[in-house]
Amino acid sequence: MSLDYPEIGEAIAIHDVLIDEFGGALGIRDEGALASAIMRPQLGYYDGLIEETAALMESLANNYPFVDGNKRTAFAVTDAFLRLNGYFIDCDSVEAYEFFMRLFGVNSFRFAQLCPWLGEKVRPLTGTDGD
Repeated sequence: MSLDYPEIGEAIAIHDVLIDEFGGALGIRDEGALASAIMRPQLGYYDGLIEETAALMESLANNYPFVDGNKRTAFAVTDAFLRLNGYFIDCDSVEAYEFFMRLFGVNSFRFAQLCPWLGEKVRPLTGTDGD
C-alpha cells in the first residue's frame, strides 16, 4: 500500500491551529527536529501503517520541534496522517489524553508502547476499504 505523508508545512499549520484554539506559545523550536519527525516514517524501516504511525507520533512528541504544544500536535498530525490514508484513531479525547499522560509520566512514550495501543485503536474510516 502506498501511503500519503504529512508535509512540514501541514504540521506547522496544524500546530498553529491548536495553539490558537487551546492556548500556548507559537513557534518552531527546532526545524531539524520537525523535519526529522516528519521524515522518520518514510525511511522504509517500518512494517506497515501502525509502525509508521507510531514512529511519527513518537518523534513529533519526543523531538520537541515546537516551542509549545508538542503532544497535542503529535496526536493531531498523526490523526491527519491516518485520515489521509483512510484510517482514524478510534478513541475519545479523554482516553487519548490519559494514555499520553500515563506514558509521559513514566518516561515511556516510546515506539514499543505506541504500536500495541495504535494497533487496537486504528480503524478504517467508514465507507473506505483503508486503501
